[in-house]
Amino acid sequence: MKRLTQEAFQSAKNFIMDQGRELDQRRFEFHFEAGSDDDVLTALRSYQNDDGGFGNSLEPDIRTSASSAIATTVGFQVLREIRAPAEHTLVRKGIEYFLATYNKSRRVWQIIPPEVEEAPHAPWWNYEDSAENFGQFLVNPRAEIVGYLHEFSDRVPTQLLKQLITAVLEHLESRPDKMEMHDILCFAKLAETETLPNRKEVWEKLARAAAPRIARNADQLTGYVLKPLWLVSSPESPLATEFKEEVEMNLDFEIEQQGGDGSWSPNFSWGDQHPETWQIAKKEWQSRFTVDTLKTLRDFGRIE
Repeated sequence: MKRLTQEAFQSAKNFIMDQGRELDQRRFEFHFEAGSDDDVLTALRSYQNDDGGFGNSLEPDIRTSASSAIATTVGFQVLREIRAPAEHTLVRKGIEYFLATYNKSRRVWQIIPPEVEEAPHAPWWNYEDSAENFGQFLVNPRAEIVGYLHEFSDRVPTQLLKQLITAVLEHLESRPDKMEMHDILCFAKLAETETLPNRKEVWEKLARAAAPRIARNADQLTGYVLKPLWLVSSPESPLATEFKEEVEMNLDFEIEQQGGDGSWSPNFSWGDQHPETWQIAKKEWQSRFTVDTLKTLRDFGRIE
């Protein structure tokens, strides 16, 4: 079993503090130095627009300032991470954005707005093809959003919430066990909602769906595949026992992947599209991934 040395940990901290986003610096302090949740929320506030949605490159592959459903889910990942109270302004406005942009006739959220085309973006974030590429949004981003609406339900109409949960769970039940990787991860975000009805059955379905897709060895992890740690984000995960060997392998792999500058880097790129902007986005991904990885290694007891 490998462990991250204190020297390697310090190198990662130096990268975050010298080159990371302010948001990730505050997240690091929150998790490792008794930093305050208020400082994280203050840093996150700069990404939230007047309409309550998040944009402004919070999702590094989307550079438009306009709000998007996908960037707003990233914002709520941070809000859930620090257990932000439901009454906080960022939470309240974010929920209002989800309610205002909900397509009632189709019962989905459009994952990105047309404005995405007006700024540099990754090649997989083209507006024109988004509905086709993301399964008409029935899972991504709907499943994750419904999880947040349930978790922060104070301002969500009860009947609407019941309709959405029923629709999402029925859609999951209707799906074959073989599922696309990002759909599995969106359902996992839904299942991480602690008060979700039928939560146990959701995790059981995800275990069956993940089994043929999850990376089983380090060679597979060099590609863009379903990482065990994306699905089993902590030792408390309901799937921690199911994929124990895969998780241990993934933890060893991540320790080995730390770069010479102390960071962890994305294993994807924009190819030839907007090469100069990609370098900015890459640095932002490194900032986020380095905090994410350190937190995961700590939670699994893999830091000396």
